[in-house]
Amino acid sequence: MSEAIDRINLRTMRDPAVVAHYARPWGLSPAEQATFARVAPLARGRRILDIGVGGGRTVEALRAISDDYLGIDYSVDMVEACRRRFPAAQFEFADARAMDGIADGSVGLAVFACNGIGMVSHADRLRILREVQRVLEPGGLFVFSTHNRNSPEFGRGFRWPSFEWSWHPLRAAVRSLRFCGEFVLRLRNRRHFRPFEVHAPDYAIINDQCHHYGTMLYYVTLDRQRRQLAEAGFEPDAEAYDLAGEPIHDDSAHDSITLIARKPLAYDPTGTAVIAAAQPVAG
Repeated sequence: MSEAIDRINLRTMRDPAVVAHYARPWGLSPAEQATFARVAPLARGRRILDIGVGGGRTVEALRAISDDYLGIDYSVDMVEACRRRFPAAQFEFADARAMDGIADGSVGLAVFACNGIGMVSHADRLRILREVQRVLEPGGLFVFSTHNRNSPEFGRGFRWPSFEWSWHPLRAAVRSLRFCGEFVLRLRNRRHFRPFEVHAPDYAIINDQCHHYGTMLYYVTLDRQRRQLAEAGFEPDAEAYDLAGEPIHDDSAHDSITLIARKPLAYDPTGTAVIAAAQPVAG
């Protein structure tokens, strides 16, 4: 199942149209603005790891926090797009499940934006959490977003492509042809990829409408996501924000949730002295 999910998602992430889409100069979402502002005081001047950097949407915002920046992606095409857009920044081809080139405890802030952590299997998702925890400094922070299983989006059925009517004959014809092409693409992808869905008690991996049903995406509740983080070695009760950038505590109906997880401070063998300290997240 893991190989199938990888094959489906990586094929989409290497599609030239998808690469061009992510390479556009998109701004930050309200949730990203809120969480980046929240962690900036601690991450200032420290090493930043931008995982699943895509076309580089988060590059400028994170480099404004620290010049010690590294962006990685498992799509060579995305890495090349970033190198063309930001020649002064460092980008590498790497897989978040095995970041062997990044030393233990060497990163002050790790970011995995745009629900990128949801494009792998359940076992691989847990592996990513452990890898991020490994590369973070004691007290280091991990900002990432995830699809919310308690949102209406999770149970929504097949969605037709958008269509905007025009009274101009030529424009209407072009839009109609595009609509028909996208509809056929959605039906084909849905038929091919839906059999790979996983519905477990704690999570689900569904054939999401993203990129015309060309992706398999992971959905989880806030409570279960916090448990996964704690089991991977992060502090309990990670901060969470909804799509509007507002803090949430117990639950949300928003399609996506952004979290800030902290790696605990390290202690000496006697458990009495802090080896490495970090300032609390600014409130």
